[in-house]
Amino acid sequence: MNTIEIATIDDMPAILELQRLAFGPQCKELGFEDAAPMTETLEHAYEEFTQCLMLKIQTADGQIIGSVRGSVKDGSLYIGRLMVHPDHRQKGLGQKLFLDIQSRLPHTRVWLCTCQQVTHTYEFYQRQGFKTYQSEEVGKGLTWVYMEKIIGGEASQKEDKDRK
Repeated sequence: MNTIEIATIDDMPAILELQRLAFGPQCKELGFEDAAPMTETLEHAYEEFTQCLMLKIQTADGQIIGSVRGSVKDGSLYIGRLMVHPDHRQKGLGQKLFLDIQSRLPHTRVWLCTCQQVTHTYEFYQRQGFKTYQSEEVGKGLTWVYMEKIIGGEASQKEDKDRK
C-alpha cells in the first residue's frame, strides 16, 4: 500500500527526476520546455527543501511516485509541485497528497499557481473549491492562474458541502 510520508533531503534527486517525468510531456505539448519544473537544478531543489514541507508517496520497493510541497507564511499555505508518476495517475494519489499537505500545515488561506491550459489540473483545483484571483499571460498563448481558497466562514463551509 502507498502511504504518504514526509520526504527527506536524500529523496531530492528522485523527486527531481519524478518532477521532470510528471511535468515533461505537458510542458513539451504546450511548447513551454523552459518551465520551472523542467529547469530546476538539484541545488535549487535542495534549497527549496529547506523552506517547505515536502511529502512523498512511494511504492513498496521504494520508488517515489508522487510528491507535493507546501509552506505557510502569514497564515497562507502555498501548495506547489503536486505531481504523480504518469504510470500511477487516476488512482487518487494526487488528491491524497493535496489534502494531506493541507492537513499538516495550519492556515486560513490556501493558494497555488497553475497553467489554465492544462485543463485537467485547472479543473481539479476548481473542484476542490479554488477560485482564480489573478491571471497573467506568460507567452505562447499560455495563461498562468493564481487560485485560492479561504478556510473557514460560511462560504467555505458551503463549498465543502457542495463538493461532497
